[in-house]
Amino acid sequence: MRFSLIILLFGSSFIGNAQSFEVFGADFNTTLNSSNSLGLSQANIKVNFPLKLKNGLLTQGVYYSKNSINYNSEYAFGTSNIEDFTTIKYSLGFLKNIKNDWKLKLQIAPTISSNFDSGLSFDDVFFNGSLVFIKTNKASKLRLGLVYNTAFGMKTPIPVISYSNQITNRFSYTIGMPVTKLEYKLSKHDKVDMYIKPKGFYANLTNSISLGEALIEAEKARYKTVVSGLNYLHKIDNYWKISVDLGYQLYAAYDLLNNNNSVYEFDIENNFFIGVNIKYNLKNKKN
Repeated sequence: MRFSLIILLFGSSFIGNAQSFEVFGADFNTTLNSSNSLGLSQANIKVNFPLKLKNGLLTQGVYYSKNSINYNSEYAFGTSNIEDFTTIKYSLGFLKNIKNDWKLKLQIAPTISSNFDSGLSFDDVFFNGSLVFIKTNKASKLRLGLVYNTAFGMKTPIPVISYSNQITNRFSYTIGMPVTKLEYKLSKHDKVDMYIKPKGFYANLTNSISLGEALIEAEKARYKTVVSGLNYLHKIDNYWKISVDLGYQLYAAYDLLNNNNSVYEFDIENNFFIGVNIKYNLKNKKN
């Protein structure tokens, strides 16, 4: 209760005309892996603060993620220093109305992602970001742009092309890249959605590891997956929300890299996963 009051007093003076803004979020998810396949567990925490400017909305955020690999098998090289990867990200974003119902959303996000086997180096630093144009009207939203996000397990820009529409008071959908989903409100406090989206991580190995084959060494780790799931969300009060996830990996790949080239690919099976998430949102008093 005290935490909610502090965040509300801090953020309500900045939220301006924004309808809703996620200030705090935390989630944990894990694959239900079999004995002969890799398992992945992820824990994420993020804190965001909005600041209303004369010409737009400025946002700042801090993001922490811990990715843990359960190998479940023996390999020709040791895996003790590639079991845990940590990502710390600072994001700075700006949202501005342009004209004719178009908005510009720009974000830069310097990121540190590594196994932190020894001290921090420049190779642990990645620069993520996005540039998206958004057109809204009463019931729909169109997004066009590019996003560069190593949290998808890729070190390359991907397109943002999506269309959202509110069909009824209960049913809406978003179709496109990078997220497609169907959403249905069961009641004032409960809703469910089905989704498809990319996930993963891309991290530096502070000390390269020898793979024991022709003196090949690995310098980076990359995990890519596309997941489909069902999310059930319950609104606790006007600010707090909790949700649970159950889904399946449609695609999953995990490999080690040298100079951005794959030098070792692990055998990995698609598996089910479960997760839980809690959010704290600020809401404009007019809504």
